Amino acid sequence: MSRQRRVSVAFPEDVLAGMDVLTAETNQRRSDLIREACSLYVEEKRRASLREKMKAGYQEMADLNRLLAEEMAGDLDCVPRPACSDDEPCPCGRDESGASSWRKS
Repeated sequence: MSRQRRVSVAFPEDVLAGMDVLTAETNQRRSDLIREACSLYVEEKRRASLREKMKAGYQEMADLNRLLAEEMAGDLDCVPRPACSDDEPCPCGRDESGASSWRKS
């Protein structure tokens, strides 16, 4: 384990009582419980931040991706396929996986 440093943290009485119940149930010391909880919290915050950065990146690229797709569709002389209905056989003949929604005209 990495080097540890001692810190002092104040908790409200009800939170401390809840921690004491958990320490008794899990046979852990308070320090171990707090260390685990803080590690989980830091990891969750890191993941949430990464998700937000990825979301922002995808949103920033959305317009460019749309323009590139439209340009490629124009270059390939593609037209949108007709919508498939559950009531009728698929007019484009594709399988249920919904493969590509574009076809060569």
